[in-house]
Amino acid sequence: MQSYLLKSLRWAKVGDIMLNKTTLGVAISAALSFSVSAADNSIEKITVTANKFEQSINDVLASVSVIERAEIEASNVRDLPTLLSTRVGFQVNPNGGFGQNTGVSLRGTGSGDTLILIDGVRTGSATLGQKALNNVPLNSIERIEIIKGSRAAVYGSDALAGVINIITRESDNLSLSATFGSDSYQNYQVAGSVKSGDITTAFNAGFEKTDNFDVLQGVAPDEDGYENKNLGFKVNYSDAHYGDFKLLGQYSEGFADYDSRFSPADSTIERDDFKNYQLSAGWSKNYTNQTHSIDLALATDDSDNTYVDFSVGPTTSTFITKRTQVDYNGQYLLSDELNISGGVNWYNDDVSHSSQLFVEDSRDVLAVFVGAYYDADKVLANLTVRQDDDEQFGDETTYTAAAGYHLSEDATFRISQSTGFKAPTFNDLYFPLYGNPDLQPEKSVNRELGLSVDFDIAQVDVAIFRNDIEDKIDYDANFALANIDEARYEGVEFSLSQQFFGFDSNLNFAYLSAEDEETGAELRNVAKRTFNWELAKQFGAFDARLDMQYRSDREGAVTRLGSYTLWNLAGNYQVNEHIEISLRVENLFDKEYNAVDSNADFTTGQVYYYNTPERRFFAGASYQF
Repeated sequence: MQSYLLKSLRWAKVGDIMLNKTTLGVAISAALSFSVSAADNSIEKITVTANKFEQSINDVLASVSVIERAEIEASNVRDLPTLLSTRVGFQVNPNGGFGQNTGVSLRGTGSGDTLILIDGVRTGSATLGQKALNNVPLNSIERIEIIKGSRAAVYGSDALAGVINIITRESDNLSLSATFGSDSYQNYQVAGSVKSGDITTAFNAGFEKTDNFDVLQGVAPDEDGYENKNLGFKVNYSDAHYGDFKLLGQYSEGFADYDSRFSPADSTIERDDFKNYQLSAGWSKNYTNQTHSIDLALATDDSDNTYVDFSVGPTTSTFITKRTQVDYNGQYLLSDELNISGGVNWYNDDVSHSSQLFVEDSRDVLAVFVGAYYDADKVLANLTVRQDDDEQFGDETTYTAAAGYHLSEDATFRISQSTGFKAPTFNDLYFPLYGNPDLQPEKSVNRELGLSVDFDIAQVDVAIFRNDIEDKIDYDANFALANIDEARYEGVEFSLSQQFFGFDSNLNFAYLSAEDEETGAELRNVAKRTFNWELAKQFGAFDARLDMQYRSDREGAVTRLGSYTLWNLAGNYQVNEHIEISLRVENLFDKEYNAVDSNADFTTGQVYYYNTPERRFFAGASYQF
């Protein structure tokens, strides 16, 4: 699908963001005057993503959210982008149904501005510059940790808007499940673990297939099917003297049929075949006042894209990223209040196995970072600095500076400033006819104020942020790529979890302004207002949840897209200790709406949109041994 996306880039101007001060002030005042607000997750949970060592969320001086396996199963959501769309700050723009290219925007930025890790390993395509989250199977996920803001000081390139770390399955019990639904949907999963002495082996496998529906208007009507086969394992060995050892692997392959406005209108051969895997091994050891860990990883992102080229006819383009990664991380406890954390990170991206020949087809990145973390009674502070040496564009220095104050044992105020960068992709630098080898990294400065409160009856989180990105890569007047754009993204996020008339209520609201700083134009596919609300209740052996998603109007590629509200319903019935029945209805009221536009016929003015799902039903059963 990369060739299609590259063609789209030639027609689409990539923008970024800004916010009217008066409007922002009104939004912030409204949020703070709301009686109570909430975090997406309990403040008591632990995250390992934020600074590469375990901390209570209440001590992480950033906006952090965690999605647990139990939440995934209770919602009966069928794909990762849909799951993320319920979290504050995310906007998801799908080009059709399951498996289709899907824009996952965090705080208004592009899909490639959020770094995606799987078990701490950098993933995605080095040619396209992003990870296809639509191909990550939910059955392989144990937990998702999300940290917002520019995080290059810890993780390096691509973390302009934040980091998503996907932790793979660690099942305790053997389970089998099967789900069937609309558009000939079928999904089969197995997960479990085996323990022998000090060795624990967890495994997961899944098969997902659907005929889907016709995804794009204005071209040949056909079903654009999707298939994903996946397998994963995780082996852990603990030794009191030598430390903890782990071996992890995850593999998935499949295909997605799609439609392209760049192919003949009657073509139906467009298809993306993907094959992704990663294998990693690690060691860690805790001493009295220090911890050390070493991780080695190999990962591949393989995409074979079949389409019609007007000059040569049916064509298949292959884009393969092979990545090798080595990490050392250490933590030293200097006192009860102060610890030092740091490490060395090296990785190599190799795209030489792609069908497209690049002038340079490999690059090494070597980085060193160190951070100081202070936690004394009420005062929190940290400062982290990182130096990246990229053989293609040179050195980049980034930092994170943050401070916090425990207003009480239940409330924490935080303030931070951090920088980030995104290195140009191989396509940006070397793709024939439009690559520019003189491109420099895009850079960001992120500022944030936040307040987290954990009441007895509710959890609240409010964040006010601004993210300035400069040297954004876009097309200049001569239709050549250059570092020419600047954007500002700023807004307020508000979350509330509480008991509501006997129901568990989780709601979040975001107001976001995303504008090109030079022209003042709104950036495309970014809604100013988003609202999510879920009500859940347990009725004996049956639990039910109803969720709502609202997106305000926004600029599209060729027209302004209208607002829409969707309702979804999910339920689970525990038949006995082994068997559970599940149900999900998406787009409950069969809403007709347009999420993403594609192009327009300039002779007639007809606008063509990517089709969105009608009401869909999914029913399944699982067995726990």
